[in-house]
Amino acid sequence: MDFTLTEAASDLTGLTTDITTRLATGEHTAELETAHAAIDADLWREIANAGLLGLAAPSDLVGDGGADLTTMETTAVATALGRALARVPYPQHAVAAVPLLAAYGGDAVHDLLGKAVTGDAVISAAVEEDLGFDLLAPSTTVSADGAVTGTKLNVPYAEAADALLVTAAGADGTVVVVVDGTAGVTVTETPTTGLTPVYTVVFDGAAGTVLDGGSTTAARARDLLRLGLAADQAGVVAGALAATAEYAREREQFGRKIGSFQAVAQRLADDYIDVQALSLTVTQAAWLLSGAAETDNAEATAAVDTAAFWTADAGHRVAHTTVHVHGGVGLDTSHPVHRFFLRAKQNEFTYGAAPVVLGELGAMLAAR
Repeated sequence: MDFTLTEAASDLTGLTTDITTRLATGEHTAELETAHAAIDADLWREIANAGLLGLAAPSDLVGDGGADLTTMETTAVATALGRALARVPYPQHAVAAVPLLAAYGGDAVHDLLGKAVTGDAVISAAVEEDLGFDLLAPSTTVSADGAVTGTKLNVPYAEAADALLVTAAGADGTVVVVVDGTAGVTVTETPTTGLTPVYTVVFDGAAGTVLDGGSTTAARARDLLRLGLAADQAGVVAGALAATAEYAREREQFGRKIGSFQAVAQRLADDYIDVQALSLTVTQAAWLLSGAAETDNAEATAAVDTAAFWTADAGHRVAHTTVHVHGGVGLDTSHPVHRFFLRAKQNEFTYGAAPVVLGELGAMLAAR
């Protein structure tokens, strides 16, 4: 395959970077953290106005050309937002929810989809129950009339969300339910490593709309959520590497720039390999999921899980190198570099840590 980004993806990366440079500054992020803000409302409004939330929506909702854009473009935006450590649920909303609602929602969610495209509604995902183990075997249930009951952990931006994508066990297997409303839903903030808004959500007979496609849709939702998170992590580690390399070029010790020390240079070289590996696996998975390749679902899922593995593995190594090379500065929470470490560690364990996705990959290989 050709790993070159599409022209649209390259343009969208530049547009997103311009927006985050203006709005997602370290000072602004610190203010949001202090205020426990449920979302970066200013950034959300700006990316919505730029049309970045509806890239995977049908053209009748976004105008000419909308239907021609795919996961290649949405993951490019997610990567640029990750590099800026943006506090918005773009992977859940734009990479996963919008295309799922468009493909499997029908008339029942048409109004919600329209609001999601314009940014008037925020959609997140509630899929984890036991630290990401087996996302497609939930204990949360949905009744025949669409009532959802159960508890979900590690739900990002739930307080700001107008609707949630929920995986639940139905009569015929795992399905995706759109819970649009607050009745029967209890949201509790849960402090986590990444300092982003994360919640525990309890559903007690909450009314929902079951998307078409059954377990096939649930598997697609898992793949899109993992891919969106991997794209975010690709941006995080790229940003961390850039900040660390700049510090190594400027910081002097024993009369020399620390970047000239062999040990530091080797760590940064290893980081570069990790950053490139994650970026390439994200691109491959996005290409396969976009339908650009003649492939089966198993091959696309394997590519997503490969990217998810690098999300955890590369994220771990790059995060620790960032702290080590920065020395005491890396541990100083008044310095913005610590956020790269925290965000990378949060992503490392979201939607399945490395042992989880490796187990799934092994099972797929064994099945073949």
